Amino acid sequence: MTPGCVRATAALVLIGLAGAASQAQAPQRRDASGQPVVVPSGSGRLGGTVHDTSNAPVPRATVTIVGDMQLSRSLVTDEAGRFLFDNLPRGRFTVTAEKGAYPSMSYGATRPNRPGAGILLAEGQAVTDLALTLARGAVVTGVVYDEHGVPRPDTAVQAWIVRTSLTGERTLAMGSAVVSSDDRGMYRIFNLPPGEYTIGTAWYFGGDAVRVPTDAEIREAFLAASRPQAAPTSSPTTPPAPAVAPPRFGYAPSYLGGTTDPLAATTLTLGPGDVRENVDLHVQFEPMSRIEGAIVAPDGTPVAGASVVLFRHNKVGPRPTTFFGAGPTGLFTTASLAPGQYSVLALTNGPIAGPASTADGSRFWALADVVIAGAEPAQVTLRLQPTMTMSGRLVFPADATPAPDPTKVRLNLLALEGTNATPNNTSTRIEPTGHFAMSGVTPGRFILMATVIGAPGWAATSVTIDGRDVMDRPLEIGTVDPPDVVVTFSNQATDLSGVVRAPAGQLASDYFVVAFPADEAYWTPLSRRIKSTRPGADGRYDFAGLPAGEYKVAATTDLTGSDLQDHGVLAELATHAIAVTLAPAEKKTVDLKLGGGAAASTARGSKR
Repeated sequence: MTPGCVRATAALVLIGLAGAASQAQAPQRRDASGQPVVVPSGSGRLGGTVHDTSNAPVPRATVTIVGDMQLSRSLVTDEAGRFLFDNLPRGRFTVTAEKGAYPSMSYGATRPNRPGAGILLAEGQAVTDLALTLARGAVVTGVVYDEHGVPRPDTAVQAWIVRTSLTGERTLAMGSAVVSSDDRGMYRIFNLPPGEYTIGTAWYFGGDAVRVPTDAEIREAFLAASRPQAAPTSSPTTPPAPAVAPPRFGYAPSYLGGTTDPLAATTLTLGPGDVRENVDLHVQFEPMSRIEGAIVAPDGTPVAGASVVLFRHNKVGPRPTTFFGAGPTGLFTTASLAPGQYSVLALTNGPIAGPASTADGSRFWALADVVIAGAEPAQVTLRLQPTMTMSGRLVFPADATPAPDPTKVRLNLLALEGTNATPNNTSTRIEPTGHFAMSGVTPGRFILMATVIGAPGWAATSVTIDGRDVMDRPLEIGTVDPPDVVVTFSNQATDLSGVVRAPAGQLASDYFVVAFPADEAYWTPLSRRIKSTRPGADGRYDFAGLPAGEYKVAATTDLTGSDLQDHGVLAELATHAIAVTLAPAEKKTVDLKLGGGAAASTARGSKR
């Protein structure tokens, strides 16, 4: 054995010993109820090598395996890029490698930061020829400049991933950690996976507003300092008229192309290991303003103590929201705000005094949209009105034996992203007859979710308003009580199942199977028609409870949870998907045969 082999073997032994020691000293894991978690073990082994794109070994890469029963282990590769896990039980495992400037790569994945393929390990089986390839991440560097073209140090910057929402609109998601420009105004973002990006200030960026003195004010200040002081006089003088408040300025969130509009920003398409230099960012110093408002009752009298929620309209990352309270006279003033579109929502904790008070103690609300385009404060009056009540009835089949208890149904309004709704404060009363009333409803776009507690197999099949089924579409609630709602339930669920076969014909478990509507109108957030699953060891997949309708079914090795909210991903899957139609209560088997960029299928079905 050569000295190099001896060193490599010793490194593996040391790594194994260190891992064993750390496991021995680690506290015993416990589940949510506090009970000890028994981590399974066995005699299986998983090992392999980690290389870079030039086939050179990657030493000291961190390799992590995750298996069934909460099993998770990590170690680092030796000088030859090798790793080995032993004492493993039977089951499915994912294997992921990462190191410094290399985005993480999972075994079987085609791109970084993806789940990859699972490895099914039999009892006592040894799989030691796994190969993972790490590609260096892309790098973007540049200088942050202020409004005068002067380098600006200590500015928070990050890369933003350009995506497409389910509605087809361009949006952004955070794609890197936040970095700060150095004393020269330079920033450097590295470890970026391939994709389309823009560069902008961090999601929380925005300086405090300051007043910039005018040239005339500066001249007057110097002249006043050089004038002799006038002798005091006892004669009364007329106080000067109050000066108009001068505008205040601040740095607004900014993106490539010198814009504050994230959806108009210049974009970059980055490949593995790309280095983009001189990608300069010019932050915008803009007039800042504020919103000054008054909260009044329906008769115009001031209302004290209301809660105020300020929303900024954007399609970037988290929706910025600020909570504060109105003063004792019902007046409020926001902090300094950059130009943009905002909404202000006022809510009371209960009824208000006076003739407008409600007998049932309902809260009151008011909502206003405000556009800030300059330095002048925006004035708004929020006139309160009672929250709405959504009434309706729950319908179970007449021949159901036994029929579930309607009072055990739970109804929830889930607010869709981009709305001002506050549905968590609703209160629902359900009668034994199935009639219900949900009070405390505010305007917005919602999905109505209905769950039958303690009755397995029962699920809502439709939510009807004015003869239209809106269960799988956004429910728009305006400023008046919505029409009556009819929620229909059934225990006759559909089932779509089958097996997945790889191109060579063998049963395949290392895929994700995705079912989604053929009609893009149903591509909405929180949709119960968009589902994914992973086949078991026998290659079998199953979708239970899909609503009746027309679907596309596709298999892929490359999927994350966020992909199911991306229009572009679903559109790509549709190009090699098969069409499936599900009738109410139908049980259909669709076997997928993969290969040639498309999925062939054999289908057979029956109605229960």
